[in-house]
Amino acid sequence: PGSASTHIGRRVISSMMDSSWPWQIPKLSNTDFSVNLTSVDFDPWDMIPDASPPPPPSVAAFPAPLQFGSSFLFGVATAPAHVEDELNDAWLPFCQEPGNCHAWLSTPKAEERLRFWTEPEVEINLAAELGSGIFRMGVDWSRLAPRPPSFFSNSSNPACDSFCKRQEAAAAVPASPRTLAASPAPPAGCVCSGVQNQAALRRYADIVQMARGKGMKVALTLFHHSLPVWVGEAGGWLRDDLIREFGLFVRDVATGLGESVDFWLTMNEPMAFALFTYIEGTWPQALPQSSYVDVLLKAVENPDASIRAAVDNLASSHRLAYAQIHQVHKQLGWRKPQVGIAARAQILEPATLTDIPAVALSREFMDFTITDKIKDRLDFLGLNYYGKEIISGATIAQPADIGYSEAGRAIDTEGLYSVLQMFHERYANDPAASFSSFMVTENGVADTTDVLRPAFITEHLAAIAAAIAAGIEVTGYIHWTISDNWEWADGYCPKFGLYAVDRDSDDLARTARPSALLYGEISRAKAVSSAQREAAWAQVVTHRGEARPFCRSTDGKEGLDMPRLRPFSSSADWRFLKEKRASAHLDTGGLFLRAEGAMPGAALAGLVRAPGPPAWGLVMGAALAAGAGLTTASVLGRRRGRRHLADTAARGAPLV
Repeated sequence: PGSASTHIGRRVISSMMDSSWPWQIPKLSNTDFSVNLTSVDFDPWDMIPDASPPPPPSVAAFPAPLQFGSSFLFGVATAPAHVEDELNDAWLPFCQEPGNCHAWLSTPKAEERLRFWTEPEVEINLAAELGSGIFRMGVDWSRLAPRPPSFFSNSSNPACDSFCKRQEAAAAVPASPRTLAASPAPPAGCVCSGVQNQAALRRYADIVQMARGKGMKVALTLFHHSLPVWVGEAGGWLRDDLIREFGLFVRDVATGLGESVDFWLTMNEPMAFALFTYIEGTWPQALPQSSYVDVLLKAVENPDASIRAAVDNLASSHRLAYAQIHQVHKQLGWRKPQVGIAARAQILEPATLTDIPAVALSREFMDFTITDKIKDRLDFLGLNYYGKEIISGATIAQPADIGYSEAGRAIDTEGLYSVLQMFHERYANDPAASFSSFMVTENGVADTTDVLRPAFITEHLAAIAAAIAAGIEVTGYIHWTISDNWEWADGYCPKFGLYAVDRDSDDLARTARPSALLYGEISRAKAVSSAQREAAWAQVVTHRGEARPFCRSTDGKEGLDMPRLRPFSSSADWRFLKEKRASAHLDTGGLFLRAEGAMPGAALAGLVRAPGPPAWGLVMGAALAAGAGLTTASVLGRRRGRRHLADTAARGAPLV
């Protein structure tokens, strides 16, 4: 949530205008750039919000009361990298380097984060006090598997191979929840795949039970942007054999935690991880990139070491994890699990017609690329939604007449309805899609002052109520987050918490903000009254024009170590007033990253690799009007064959 800017489109535009672009064109001269623009049903003006007559007033329009059903879940979210102490993940050495994570070196007890590992009861008790029906947390791969498996690191030997194969065979048919502590000791220097630290897995099981003991269901995330150091050093998600490693890790976690997990989220915003690690180069163990054109050329010249490989492997890892969780539950006679992902959902708008290409490419990359690849391996789809970004040239525009979080993201409550409608319409009637319900798995606002947060909550809930009234199945709302924490590269500057944290105190003392009291009332009542909505918005109006902390640079590109002052908008009205449909979409599900043709490997091809979308022409149309832009889009739309997954199929665990 702390990363406010989606830069992919801005990088395309910057690359086009770069003086180095002309000499790069010959590198692409052997590529077939045939395009049939006449077959594309796209009007670039659709990307600009129009002034057409609004629809009839919504049943959820301000200040209508909102009522949610008894089965609707209200909750709060957190994640290991944000809150766990004693965690040696890839982010720790990254943030210890000056300049990588804002307000890290200047923040007291930064490495302790929120002490959730040693003191989980603090956050869990606060969540329970909020009346939460669901608690979203995660397990950290680096804590559970801190060492590279011998097979993965090419340091194995026959004795180690034999031992690990016996362990995997035994784990593939569990008769009861398995504990690695009861297993025989491996040969000296031998490290097997899967969970290595069984004591840590038992600790996670205790934390899950602690939350359940407070009457909350548990949504558990298996990968939330935090990789073991050894994974990143070996190439991260660019490596095909990481699919197998992740699958074995998930199998052991599913066996160890069992039915105590109500909702499984295999990954959090995988496309965001791919963007910031393999395109932007701003996250740990990233690919260094100087421009988006460099990324483009690498994807064309060597698909197996590019962003496309990472996206394919992330999708395949989810598919294997989905199969592993379902297999464990089936073999042990447990109830059918609910397995999904938390996908990034956002609204992008161009400031002018010249910004349409950047928005088009950003939406094409982010919106449906992953979900199209895994739509037949989802029991539900989680959506993380924080707001809108207005792309203006190589920057993120920050108009004065729009409300902003202090992390630099524009507030757009009607946009939440838009993305729910957009995803629903894409998959509701798709016979290949295995899911029909959605859960808002993250929604929150960086707001130290707590002026915006009460209305932010009530008006986004209005958007959900409108979506439900329109026939979209939304089962829950999970707010980000409980207490102020560390926000990726944005560090400790943005404050997303319902509770403020005194980092100078010995116990990291929490203080409830007024929004915490409001959210608690809403959670317990499963309703929002007209009076609550009016009071929350009146507070926004009262503070219009006042200076407040702001954690983004003036061009919107960078976070800040210390917040600057920026006034609240004196005129922005971001209440939920009507159902706003998403603007026309240019894509057909990951045009730039699609895999053409069937993947080899009989068992894994059917269960892990998603069939590629059908071939279609370039749908950028009038966007990318410059010839160089058209060339860029065409190259991104092409796909070379991927190398076989024979080794993965041969070593993969049995699947249902």
